[in-house]
Amino acid sequence: MDIHAKTVLAVLLLAVGFVATLIMFHLQGRGETVRNPGRLRGAHRAFGLVFFVLLVLLVFTGMRYVAWGRGEPSARSIIHVVLAAALVAVFVLKLLIARFYRGLLRYVSAFGMIVFVLTVLVFSASAGYYLARGGQIWGDREVQEREEKTSALAEEAVPEAVHAGAAVYERYCAFCHYAESTESKLGPGLKGVLRAETLPVSGRPATAENILDTLENPIGTMPAFTNLTAEELERLIAFLETI
Repeated sequence: MDIHAKTVLAVLLLAVGFVATLIMFHLQGRGETVRNPGRLRGAHRAFGLVFFVLLVLLVFTGMRYVAWGRGEPSARSIIHVVLAAALVAVFVLKLLIARFYRGLLRYVSAFGMIVFVLTVLVFSASAGYYLARGGQIWGDREVQEREEKTSALAEEAVPEAVHAGAAVYERYCAFCHYAESTESKLGPGLKGVLRAETLPVSGRPATAENILDTLENPIGTMPAFTNLTAEELERLIAFLETI
């Protein structure tokens, strides 16, 4: 599942959680004045089921990414994992109370509100961050620093192919991979990638051929780059050899 699909799922998770929370407020906050409470409870359960399915999908893809990543996780990734774990724990507790420990039903509304707050925080640390960076709403300074470092790396190398390769990297790779660091971003940092013994994530020998194969047949959430021309690929490899 690529980053775009995960973002769509995260947006749906936030929207479903918001609607479920509104229904809960309507049921709990208006008391006996609520019309058709049975239908509202049914709708709340339906949205809760959809929320659970979306949450399981996102947690599964997140666990796969963490398991396959070999670089040092970023601070944002760690925060994301902690918040997601807390969200799962609170949601499971809410389900247990609603299904099996009905003597504690007075706490269900509080758990529901905590679930929604954690959902917003998890969304902000993952899909929200991705969408904001895509629109350059948040982190403009970091984007500028990344572009300056990538340009500086290219300036140090004389061959024209390296300069062109830096442009290819900036267009297709820099959003997910640092060129000046091995720290993980959305994907592992690629500094020294062709001087290492193995490639990150796949663990295959660090060769140009294996990088080209990974671009065509990616692993995990990385999208395929079958649209790159042979010349662009050659220039990209030339740039990767310099970082």
